[in-house]
Parts: sequence; C-alpha cells; structure tokens
Amino acid sequence: MIHELKTIFSKKMLIISLIAVMFLPVIYSASFLTSMWDPYGKTEDLPIAVVNEDQTAELDGESIQIGEEIVEELKDNDDFEWHFVGSDEAHAGVVKGDYYASITLPQDFSANASSLLSEEPMEMTLDVETNPGYSYSGKSIADQSILAVETAVASEVRELYTEKVFETVNEMNDGYQEASSGANELADGSDQLAASTGQIGEGMKALAGQAPSPLATELAKLIEGNKQISEGIDELGNGSTNLSEELSAASEEVSAYAFETANAKLISEPVKVNKETVTEVENYGQSFAPYIIALSLFVGAIAFSTIYPFRTRDRESTTLLRWWGSKLSVILAQGTFQAALLAVFILKVLEIPVENIGSFLLILFVISNTWIFILSFLVAAFDKVGNFLGILLLVLQLGASEGTFPIQLTNGFFQAVHPYSPMTYAIKALRESIFGFEGNVPFDQALWILVVVLLVMILLLGGVYYFRFQKEQRTVTEAA
Repeated sequence: MIHELKTIFSKKMLIISLIAVMFLPVIYSASFLTSMWDPYGKTEDLPIAVVNEDQTAELDGESIQIGEEIVEELKDNDDFEWHFVGSDEAHAGVVKGDYYASITLPQDFSANASSLLSEEPMEMTLDVETNPGYSYSGKSIADQSILAVETAVASEVRELYTEKVFETVNEMNDGYQEASSGANELADGSDQLAASTGQIGEGMKALAGQAPSPLATELAKLIEGNKQISEGIDELGNGSTNLSEELSAASEEVSAYAFETANAKLISEPVKVNKETVTEVENYGQSFAPYIIALSLFVGAIAFSTIYPFRTRDRESTTLLRWWGSKLSVILAQGTFQAALLAVFILKVLEIPVENIGSFLLILFVISNTWIFILSFLVAAFDKVGNFLGILLLVLQLGASEGTFPIQLTNGFFQAVHPYSPMTYAIKALRESIFGFEGNVPFDQALWILVVVLLVMILLLGGVYYFRFQKEQRTVTEAA
C-alpha cells in the first residue's frame, strides 16, 4: 500500500506542493489568531476624542463644573487613549478614522446637573459620534468608552448630591442639639418662674387675710389670676421638657448614622460585583482558537483536494484493495502531518493553555482526517465539482457551527442545520479539550460522531473506487 507514497516522492513538484499544503492550516491559524489575539486587552491604544464644552453652574451657592471633573478623571483612566480636543477636530477625526468615537459634554451639562432636585429637573446629555462604516468592530469596542464616561458622570453626580444631602442632615442634627439645649433651658426657667409665682401667690393670700373687705376681694381675684398663670407656666415647663426629650431622641437617632464624605462616595457606588467563571480564557484569540483550528484544517483539506490526484490509478494498483489502500495511506499521512504541525504551532508557538493535551491531540487528528476524507470523497466522486461542493459545505458550516456567535442569535435555517454540521462537534470537542469543561455535547459524544463521519467517508471513498474499478474492468473487457 505504500507504492503510492513512492510515486509521490518521485514527483518533486507534487511532494513540494503537498508539504506546502500541510503548513496551510498553520498559516491560516497564525494569520487569524495573531491578528485578533487580544483586541479587548489593547483598548488603551484605541483613540477616543473627548470635547468639554461645559460651563460653570451653581448648586446651593457653590460653583460646580462636572465636565472639568470628568476630564480630570479620564486623564487618569488608561482604558482608552483619550484625546481632549475641540469639536471640529473631533468630528473630522471620526470621519477620517483617526478617532473611533467622539464624546461631547455640552455647555449646559453642569447647569442640568444642578437642576436635578428642582421643580423642573433637566436631563444631562452626552453627545456621541461614531463611524461604524469605517470599522464596525472598532465602533463596538469604542462603545465601551461611552459606558466609561457615563459611569464616571453618574458616579460624580451621585456623590455630589449625596454629599449635599449629608450636609443638610448634619445641619439638621446640629439644629436638633441646639433646640434641645434651648428647650432644657426653657424648662429650667419655667420651673424657676413657677416657684416665683407660687411665692407671690402665698404672699397675696397672707395680705388678703389682713386687708379690708373690698381690697380682699380684689386680692382674691389677683390670687386666682396668679394661679392660672402658675398653671400655664407648669404646662410650659412640661411641654419644654417633652420637646427637649423628643429633640434629644431625634438627635440621637440621627447621630447613630455616619454622614461623612466616605459614606457619600460608597453610596454613590454601593455595589461591588464578584465575578466567577467556569473556565479561564485569557484573551479573545484563545476563545476563538477552537473555531479557527477547525476552519483552518478544513481549508487545508480543500487545498489538498485541489492538488492530489484522487481519480488516477498507478500501474501497481492492480486490485481494488491495492488502489483504495494506496490512496488511504497518502490521505491519512497528509491528515496526520497537518494535524501534528498545527498542534506544535498551537502549543509551542502561540502557547495556548490546553487543559487536556491527550484529548486535544486526539480530536485534532480526527478532525483533520475527517475533513480530508470528506473532500477526498467529493473530489474522487465528482472531480472539480467536488471541490466546489467542499467549499459550499464549508460556507454552510460557518454559519451553522456556532463558531462565533451563539447559535440562538442566528436565523432559523442555521439553527436547523446546526445539529447536522460536523464542524459543530469539532468546535465543541476542541473547546472542551482546551478549556476543560463538559458542555451540552460531551467530548466523548462529539468524538464518536466525528469518528463515525470519518469511517463513513472512508467507506464511501472505497465505494467510489469500487465503481470506478468495475467500470475500468468492463471497458477493458469490452475492448478485448
């Protein structure tokens, strides 16, 4: 069965072409993965224009300028490459692609912020300009810069107003304490006054007992009036005592809470999110690796199918088994070597962490040979049309294999094709072997599905050679 290999090695251009094709998956993977390796990790190099047109406003007699505070905060923000420019330069830069977004804080930004607790609150507005036609992906990443500014503004405004409320509460507490002290003094004074009126009443009673009748009558009236005054003073004293107690209790209740700057800052950003992930993915390129690996191996299979002569039979392939076996030896060698080269590149050059090396190498070997045998069958059966069918199959699987976006986000056609796409199971198995988890299709199940496809393709290729061999035999018989 190795005579086909001997034939190939006798043809220098063919062997060079096949070796070059072996490296095609590596070249394809290198091109894609290195170009998209970590775009979200390099947003600090993405230029974003910031235009501050905000004017100073007043809040409770104090000057505020939210725009300037946001600019100062962004100067310490390394998430993006911030450019603080004028409106004309920002617009021109977005049009030309020098900036991927421009964010403008308008003139009334602080004025609107100062109105939030008024009878007619005004919404604070950020003016944003992007150019998705220049780069939609760049625009999508730039949207995160808008979120960063929105978050900074929201935090600044919340902190500003929380501090104002806290200042008011502290002033109220001081007022409670002063009022409580005053009520205590009033209660003490009323007690002294009550004692004095009591003494006056006793004196008038003694005087009334010694005075003539008309004068005694007038003194009796005075004594009654003094008694009413005394009762009123007593009520005032009791009310002052109660007021003092209530004010003291209110002050104690307010004092039980802290209303300082640190509290205001925490209330403005009260939630801390603790994130946990099932798997560890270092960057965008690593997450894309399963899809690109499966795709690059298919591209390598297509390239191989355009070079290798599947439909020819050399003189030593005198039987069907020898013909089929000789082709299998070459196809398996090609599939195995291109898988091995790609494995070395992934593990040693890109150094992508792989959770299960054994599973990764096994599935890589199966995928590579499955793709090559699919194309081998198509070309052996349909010649050049087989290459076209292989490309068509690839295009169909790109949309149905869930390589980029979740399958739920595609249309109904691709969702229906998804379970029948071999690349679906190739990508799932690669993901599980690289990241170390068990998805909705376990690794073993995906592996066996691909092995079945591989075996079916080998048998179908044998069937093609059987029919072609029988046809050649009939031709020879009829010619004789």
